[in-house]
Amino acid sequence: MKKLSMTQASRQKIRWGAGAVLVLILGLIVYAKVFTPMAEDRAQALLEKEFTPALLNGVAPVGYPIESGQPIALLEIKDIHVRRVVIEGTRAEELAKAPGHLVGSALPGQPGTSAILGRSSHYGSAFTRLDELKSGQEVTVTTAQGVHTYEVVDSTVRSASDSAAFIGERNMLLLITGVGGAYPDKRLVVRALMTSPVFPAGTAAIEVQTATPELGLEGSSKSPVQLAIWLFLLLFLLIALIPIKEKIGMRVTWLIAIPVLAVVLFQVWNTASLMYPSIG
Repeated sequence: MKKLSMTQASRQKIRWGAGAVLVLILGLIVYAKVFTPMAEDRAQALLEKEFTPALLNGVAPVGYPIESGQPIALLEIKDIHVRRVVIEGTRAEELAKAPGHLVGSALPGQPGTSAILGRSSHYGSAFTRLDELKSGQEVTVTTAQGVHTYEVVDSTVRSASDSAAFIGERNMLLLITGVGGAYPDKRLVVRALMTSPVFPAGTAAIEVQTATPELGLEGSSKSPVQLAIWLFLLLFLLIALIPIKEKIGMRVTWLIAIPVLAVVLFQVWNTASLMYPSIG
């Protein structure tokens, strides 16, 4: 009888463990599809609230130094219904809020090649329809220097290791994103040539070596450690619920635990979602 009881306890633990893993996996899928677009919408609303006065007053940045995450431009592509504030920086955390301007590339409207990276899935999927752009279609970018227009030249799929993806003719805009989860080693590059007057360049960025995370090929470097911490906290809470349940009962335990577990689970899912390649 004792052996049977131990076997039943073991089976119950296995069922609980399997259920927890299933909740984590299904929750991550739902979070990525439902909650990350909501998070990006909120981030865009806050960025637009910050950027609009700076734009109207002509104090938005047109030269370096520019802080990471600072709004620098408004990108509009009417043919694919894109309207997004662009921020400085292209790491995973930045592209969760908005398309990002590659540090070191020219600022939009100024001489040289400007590169803007955006996500093709999750967090608003700003560039999910980028592959629909055709030669001759127009892209507009508004900065403190004015409204700059570009005409799409071509669209190509390149290897993620192809540095030529970031090389364009003078006064070119590059729009770069992933091509879907099935092709993590590929990226879509749309090139557009400036058709409006070129504005003087501001102070150039200090020359730095562009790291792989800034090319949209990796997720957040902080996420693995943060995920481990949140998972440990989640496990600790689940273990702590066992003696609490025996003292105050199942119903009261869950009434207390559900809000805390929900906060921790959201942190787990948010941290895990930032581990995807940032232009994927």
